[in-house]
Amino acid sequence: MKMILASLSASLMFGAVAFAESALVPGGSSADGKCEVLITRKADYDPNKDGSEYFYSVQAKGAQKPMLTIEGSGYGVFSAVKYTCKALWDESGRFVVIRVLSGRHISTIHLVAVTSDGAKILELPDYVQNALGRVDATWVDFACGSDPIQWDGNDLLVGLSFTARGRHSYNCMVTLQVTSNANQATPSVGLKSVTKPMESEG
Repeated sequence: MKMILASLSASLMFGAVAFAESALVPGGSSADGKCEVLITRKADYDPNKDGSEYFYSVQAKGAQKPMLTIEGSGYGVFSAVKYTCKALWDESGRFVVIRVLSGRHISTIHLVAVTSDGAKILELPDYVQNALGRVDATWVDFACGSDPIQWDGNDLLVGLSFTARGRHSYNCMVTLQVTSNANQATPSVGLKSVTKPMESEG
């Protein structure tokens, strides 16, 4: 009987470990160390029912309950994606941008505002469409990648690469600006600038 109970206890313990299979997203710790971005593999993942094997979460360091969860795209597996995703916090720890893989040739970003009340994804201006218009195109025809580069105060610099006009490859820099004041319940994000997309050679 004791052996059965010991075996059951071990099974429950290992089951709990499997449920908590998480990893810190590269760049996921805020400057003050109070918050972090994690990627977590679903312990009960069923490829026949679930769209994604993993999800992202923004939470206070060491907290059991996240402030915000973001469902994965369904592309890629946890063991690989945990190394290729990325987070970039501003110095204040109030904002974090998370780069996620949305497809084999697509990466997008989520900009999250963190307050004492929780965390919320902010709506972004359509900077991809803006960049496409600068090369007389209206859609991405193969690949598109957004890579957060750095914060400069309330400005976020994002590297954008995309293909259009018969898979011609272009690169440009996008600057997003976060603004907030006492009259706003939620900060807003504006498009400050987009450099002229330069076509890559080859």
